[in-house]
Amino acid sequence: MKGRTRRVMQIALLALTCWLPCSLIASETITYIVQAGDSLQRIASRQRQEAGYYQSAELLADMRELNGITGTLIRPGQMLLIPVMDPVPHPVVGDQVIDGAPVRGIYLSGPLCGSEFVFDRIDHFIEAGGNAVVFDVKDADGGVSFRSDQPLASWGKGRNAPVISHLSDMLDRFRARGLHVTARIACFLDGDLGRSRPDLALHDERGRPWTERDQIWLDPTRIEVHEYVIGLALEMANAGVDEVQFDYVRFPTNGWRGDATDDAEDVAQRRREIITGFLARADAALAPHPVEISADVYGIMAWGRLADRAVTGQHIADIAQYVDVICPMVYPSHYKRGYLGYDEPADHPGYFVREPTERFLRQADGQAEIRPWLQAFPWRVDGYDADYVSVQIQAAFDGGATGWLLWNPSSRYTLALPAVRSSATSAILLTATSDGVNNDKPREALIATP
Repeated sequence: MKGRTRRVMQIALLALTCWLPCSLIASETITYIVQAGDSLQRIASRQRQEAGYYQSAELLADMRELNGITGTLIRPGQMLLIPVMDPVPHPVVGDQVIDGAPVRGIYLSGPLCGSEFVFDRIDHFIEAGGNAVVFDVKDADGGVSFRSDQPLASWGKGRNAPVISHLSDMLDRFRARGLHVTARIACFLDGDLGRSRPDLALHDERGRPWTERDQIWLDPTRIEVHEYVIGLALEMANAGVDEVQFDYVRFPTNGWRGDATDDAEDVAQRRREIITGFLARADAALAPHPVEISADVYGIMAWGRLADRAVTGQHIADIAQYVDVICPMVYPSHYKRGYLGYDEPADHPGYFVREPTERFLRQADGQAEIRPWLQAFPWRVDGYDADYVSVQIQAAFDGGATGWLLWNPSSRYTLALPAVRSSATSAILLTATSDGVNNDKPREALIATP
């Protein structure tokens, strides 16, 4: 039975007509008597939590194996044995965020969170010294990962159900490990909603929805869009997460100019009011709940250039008034070659994490913490390894960050774990020049945006 250790408990039927046909009477098996209208899938779904499984599909497969069932046919009165998963010890965070520890977190995709493998992934992370996770509530494809009550919610292209079948069970298991849990919501890039409701999208000059990487940009001015995103955030607050994180809380940066004029200051101010206004509404809605708010911003916004502000609508001083944490995406590889005179910014992780972190801290002016997203993927990096991550972690703290988050789009962190372990045990003794960057002030920018 897949090699897992199981404790088998015996449950017998008290009455064939009982609405809940199982009750605990012994400690060797769960015995279930099939009722009229039952199916294997329904039985697995009902018994999943009591049997200690995370996924109904996993229990269903083991029920088939245990009972020698190859087809789908079962009959009323038939006795089935239900395997019960033996409780498996798991690590618990020793240095918890709730006790004041700096956040040391990783991103977890929705599909991974819907799989039992997520717990193996986070247990290794905890053992290395991690204490926080950021999981997808809604990614840029628009798929909502849990069974939301929001009318505009959908589960993602080609899916007829959310990838996280049992949100409360997942959160309970995260909490049992002592993790700080953040729910990430992609706000204004939403492929599903943009396709089903093109009236809510931004449009090009020919009236077509504005796309990016096969996804569609929603119109940040639409109150219906605001209410949908904030509704998801409220569901997460009610579910008991520690933090709600807003991503893609900006205008598109790939050329949309539907509201543009020749006056960049005017465009920057109008977009600033829209983005800040959304965050103000979210802050007011979430205020009654004991949940923190964070917002993801481009690393480039640290330099505060008018061209960048006019494109994104992100104004750090304003954003800081309505969030607890600003999470700049300071991935060194995401600055264009030649930015600030550096031929390969990806070769200078220390500078391109420390410098923007310091700048964001000054702009936030004590209104919000700075907790950067760090690069835990190899794109544009020669010889990506744990040392590359370690340099970024140290640079984040040198710049005044109160923690850090690792981003890997596939949620794979094996190569980064030694860096996490070093950070958690205060074993990194890097200098500000450990990545080979000279300490001269940066040269004038050669381009405006990464």
